[in-house]
Amino acid sequence: MKNARLLSLLSFAFGSALTLFICTFGPPEPVSIRAREHTEGFSQWVSASRNNHHVGTLEAVEISLANPDGTFPDREARLRKPEWVFENASEPELARFLDNCPLEHDERGLILDRHHWQISSNGCIIRPSDQLIWGLNPLARQRVYALLAASPRNYSQQFPFRFPLNTFETRLKESGLAPSRVEKLKTLTYTNAGVVCFADLYSARDYLDPAEFNRFVETLCAVPAYLLRLRLDPECNLDEIIHYWGRGGREKLIAPLLTSIARVPGGGSINISYLLPTFARLRVYTYPVDWNSQRIEEQDCVFSALNFFNDNLNTNLFNRSEQLRILTTEYAPVHGEPVLGDLVTLVNANNELFHACVYIADGFVFTKNGSNPAQPWILMKLSDMLLMYETVEKPKTIAYLRHKGLDLALRR
Repeated sequence: MKNARLLSLLSFAFGSALTLFICTFGPPEPVSIRAREHTEGFSQWVSASRNNHHVGTLEAVEISLANPDGTFPDREARLRKPEWVFENASEPELARFLDNCPLEHDERGLILDRHHWQISSNGCIIRPSDQLIWGLNPLARQRVYALLAASPRNYSQQFPFRFPLNTFETRLKESGLAPSRVEKLKTLTYTNAGVVCFADLYSARDYLDPAEFNRFVETLCAVPAYLLRLRLDPECNLDEIIHYWGRGGREKLIAPLLTSIARVPGGGSINISYLLPTFARLRVYTYPVDWNSQRIEEQDCVFSALNFFNDNLNTNLFNRSEQLRILTTEYAPVHGEPVLGDLVTLVNANNELFHACVYIADGFVFTKNGSNPAQPWILMKLSDMLLMYETVEKPKTIAYLRHKGLDLALRR
């Protein structure tokens, strides 16, 4: 609890300082995605629609990255036996709410059965039967779960798995689940804010066998990551490209390789992971839970972002106050478009920093989404990252910060 209060206090202080930066200098320019995607496999890498002369031409393939062993970040919270907590609702208030929900006759009888209710002075709890959970129609589920989502005690409803419309069924079929299983699981979905939501993982586990459940979890938890390659040819602006990808004093390290690729007749390509600093190069596309490293659970988004250019871990960054000191004294807001190594920071309505990642190029970021060791380090679209965090807490401010030392080098 003490650490949580300290983090909140430090986040508030950073958020206030960041807000002052933004009010003084104005918000950064919007970032566009330039790399054209290819999502049908690895047989073809599709190039960018136009060459970004100082970055080079990026080629992108989207992958769904997931841990195949059924591990997922919040297993304990999502597999807790269902209890619907209606905080601060009296029994008559809850009954009126349910009376106004679009419930079928059988559903109404099940949900209003007082044998499954617990009434207290600070709210009501319903312990739903399996029959009720599986039988709830989508409109009623949407209405009930939307109310449950207002309370942090209803974790599964507050943070459901979310999918674009018309993709949930497709992804389940691609997972190899039998059509009958897919149809049954679809009955647990509902829509909210234009997306398909799934919250009842506990019930799904009881329905599926262990192998099926692992495939289902892999589908739910798959992260939209990208493999990126840099394409060069003899006509590219090689000096600018080396300067861009060699930021952080690494130009001489990458120059021989990039120069050789640019000389290949007709051009050549290289996975950009070879061009990233040591910290990011070793971690990208891996899961912390699989690392044999001390304090791995503390290597969260801010720790990872601030260590991006470090060859050796700066363990002082496990200290939240040291993170705050560096962010507020060694970084400044970005004027114009961000470049490799700039921080992308999300601040909520309470001026609390709740995410930081590192800008790479053409609208892609290096990110560790959350502190849970079951969340991987990945290259991700900035727009996908923002969509992911908007399901948790819509940011009031999105700002780019650049290390002052790197800013001076960029101006030379």
